[in-house]
Amino acid sequence: MPDPGKEIKQPMSPQLESKTFGVSPKGDEITLFSLFIKDQIKVSVMNYGATWTHLLLPDRNGKMEDTVLGFDDLEGYLQKDYQDNYCYIGSTVGRVAGRLSGNQFTIDDKTYHLPPNQGETHLHGGIEGWDKKIWAAAPFETDNSVGITFYYKSPDGEENYPGTVEVWVTYTLDITGKLEISYRAISDKKTVINPTNHSYFNLSGDFSQSIEAHEFFVDTDHYLPINENSLPTGEVAHVAGTPFDFRTPKPISEQIHKKDEQLKLAGGIDHCFALKESETCATLFHPGTGRKLTLSTTAPGLQVYTSNYLNQSFAGKGGVKFDRRAAICLETQHFPDAANQPEFPSTLLLPGEVFQSRTVFAFSVEK
Repeated sequence: MPDPGKEIKQPMSPQLESKTFGVSPKGDEITLFSLFIKDQIKVSVMNYGATWTHLLLPDRNGKMEDTVLGFDDLEGYLQKDYQDNYCYIGSTVGRVAGRLSGNQFTIDDKTYHLPPNQGETHLHGGIEGWDKKIWAAAPFETDNSVGITFYYKSPDGEENYPGTVEVWVTYTLDITGKLEISYRAISDKKTVINPTNHSYFNLSGDFSQSIEAHEFFVDTDHYLPINENSLPTGEVAHVAGTPFDFRTPKPISEQIHKKDEQLKLAGGIDHCFALKESETCATLFHPGTGRKLTLSTTAPGLQVYTSNYLNQSFAGKGGVKFDRRAAICLETQHFPDAANQPEFPSTLLLPGEVFQSRTVFAFSVEK
């Protein structure tokens, strides 16, 4: 029985607040929504790109620090030096995350050619993908959670994708401090869809630090090797004996400096892991602060990217110029190029069907 003389600490209810974050080039006011539990977690998202902008977490001494890359205001996300870098910090990317071989795909013998936006490559949805759209936003509160549902209607032919697609992206913070990102989409024509969130994590809270000291774990035996164009070869390879073996937690530095052709092709890790159907698919831990991220998802793949192409070309939060290895992206999604790889889980969405995916981020502190 509880000690009658000892107060039982009740969980604090999550709260929601909003403020103006800036004005778009077309004059639209952009709103920043914050979901938070005092001294435990604060998550901020904006309706430009349905973008995750901040994640404040305590370290083992209770010090709250931001742990995702981003900018202090909207102007940072609009600056040319950032836009030209194609790094999609915190964005919702779609319709299709990653690259598509030949910048095309075929449905019912009709081939759809997609516009290149990064050199000769169609990347993360194209010239004006979902990361550059202003989404409708609907805040909500329940007895045990707060959240925002973002909505966007992508017209037929946008970026040359077929079908009018309606998509909802919902960020929910519950009373335990877990953050859920869920995706729902419908289309009036056969199309392909593979959205994800592109946050860059650095649990140290110091964006001038490399993430190589972070300990990483992925519950999988297989990853997808890539070719010289950063596209999957079609092989689903075993991780044993490769730098992609994180079946036990180990420092990223222990793996990322190994001599390996796959690491050379990507400049580090930029590969999809084929996930098992397990409660925890990955963890990320920073020994210096004690902060730990635990990931679960309904998606079949986890694209892991060690910010190989950041090069101090633009200034982020606090004026820090983000450098190579400044963060790690954990993008839950279908396998890249699945529209052109019939052996991969399908990204085809039919009229009358509903695309759904859910990812949960849990945070803790180890002493």
